[in-house]
Amino acid sequence: MASSTSLPTVASLWVGDSLNWLHELSLASFVQRGHEVVLFHTGAVAPSVPTGVRTCPAAEIWNPVTAGHGEAPASMLSDLFRLHLLKQTDMIWIDTDMLCIRPLPDVDYHVGYEPTRSINGAVLRLPQGSETLNTLLEWFEDPEFVPPWLNKKLRSEVTAAQPGKRLLTAFELLRPSLGPRALDYTLNKTGEVAHVREPEVFYPIRGVLTDVLFSGNCQEDGWLTQDTLAVHLYASMVRRYHKTHRPEKYSFIARMADEIRFDLSDLKHQKQGND
Repeated sequence: MASSTSLPTVASLWVGDSLNWLHELSLASFVQRGHEVVLFHTGAVAPSVPTGVRTCPAAEIWNPVTAGHGEAPASMLSDLFRLHLLKQTDMIWIDTDMLCIRPLPDVDYHVGYEPTRSINGAVLRLPQGSETLNTLLEWFEDPEFVPPWLNKKLRSEVTAAQPGKRLLTAFELLRPSLGPRALDYTLNKTGEVAHVREPEVFYPIRGVLTDVLFSGNCQEDGWLTQDTLAVHLYASMVRRYHKTHRPEKYSFIARMADEIRFDLSDLKHQKQGND
């Protein structure tokens, strides 16, 4: 499907070499729903992407090397890059493991609760004038910043870190500290938490339960509602087996791949009772 000029562009960041099929499926789902999709990359050569996805060097938005974060892990770069993306463009940030169910509307805020009522930024849009966005950008410009949302013990460890490495240390001690935890704290501090959507919109299934998405015995999809726009696959929590084998016939993932005509034939076949 050609991209629609009435839909906002969605974008993500890739650090490393090739995408695996789950990430390709996710990006392809946004293309199929009519979004223009841009994948920014940090490598010298753009990774191979599904048809309809445009690639672009990340440095056109934000260069982690010149910003002093050349040694930062991929997840930390992702946390920082998305803030600069939102400040400089009208694009909606999506993690590369978000599967699009319905087109994302062109509204000022896209951010959602997980079922545990914690806030996640796997889909994120904040207006360029957002107090939350600008506060986080200001805080994270300072490599000496000690996040106040960390507990007392962690704050002490960050404060004791080598000068110039405190922000990196905060991330290393608590991986979500510059992403979901930062969003949660700041949205509540600014009052913009009122814009956070209910779990069914982006996170209808907890990460620890995503095995059901690959099972042919789970076909009811009772967790989907008319308000569900996307589903977070939590790729880092998906079992290695699922990443290397074709999802079971009639599973949610297999049905979604069929719907958007995404080819799974290169994956290893698995014997199953519903063949």
